[in-house]
Amino acid sequence: MNQLTEAEQEVFAIDGHSISEIQDILHKEECTIKNQRKSILKKLNTPSMTEAVQQFQNLHQEPSQKLIRTS
Repeated sequence: MNQLTEAEQEVFAIDGHSISEIQDILHKEECTIKNQRKSILKKLNTPSMTEAVQQFQNLHQEPSQKLIRTS
């Protein structure tokens, strides 16, 4: 996550919302949000925001939670 800019982190943090909802929350233009999402995917080397979020969650789970989830 350190490689993401502050603006990209804001967009990443509220993923799961539509572009128009993110626009309302962050007061940003649609093209800005799309560009920031594209940059996030490139930096995290993932094909979708869903996978990026899953990757982030997997990195920040407690070790015991990882064991339970994979068993």
